[in-house]
Amino acid sequence: MRAYKFRGSDQFDLALDIIFNSRLYCADWSRLNDPMEGSFVYSHSSSDETDYKSVVQEIIEKKQQIRICSLSKTFDCHLLWAHYASGFDGMAVEIELPDGDNRIKDVIYRGVFGHLAMNSRLDPSKAAQEVLSSKYSEWKYEQELRILNHSEFFQLTHPIRRVIAGHRMKPALFEALKIICKSKGVGLYRTGIGDDGIDADHIYSP
Repeated sequence: MRAYKFRGSDQFDLALDIIFNSRLYCADWSRLNDPMEGSFVYSHSSSDETDYKSVVQEIIEKKQQIRICSLSKTFDCHLLWAHYASGFDGMAVEIELPDGDNRIKDVIYRGVFGHLAMNSRLDPSKAAQEVLSSKYSEWKYEQELRILNHSEFFQLTHPIRRVIAGHRMKPALFEALKIICKSKGVGLYRTGIGDDGIDADHIYSP
């Protein structure tokens, strides 16, 4: 499964960590940029008189144990480059994620709050994952994939495929990136913008 991690020019060291160490940093979800991240409401059948306060508390506790790495399914989006790659002077690192890993989730876009339907069969761990793999529909342009992890780093099983540099990347930084990509056997491309959207123009292949 192909995915992209965007990094701004001021996060060059974080991009290098991906390339050199084949790993992705997973952040505390409460530090992500959506102020409604992790918020949820719940409902239950009107005939169900169960007090779900303890279940809600357990979901909150399970949620606090989860860390998140956010990626996109595409690099061809102006807003992603503007918001997460310093307005095209950063880069997108192309990553091959393992198939069948249950920590990797497609983000489901919904209303402002996540919603849980309470019942006696609800698993608090799965409910916490459900909340954290959903997001307000205003963010739909991101085409987001999320890694829900319990540790700080998610180790990749495949080497980095290629790096796509933004066309506004400073020349010295671009030359440094070119040297690094050649030394690590990573393909290097650069964004080009045309009538059909964003292209990845070839610079170097191993």
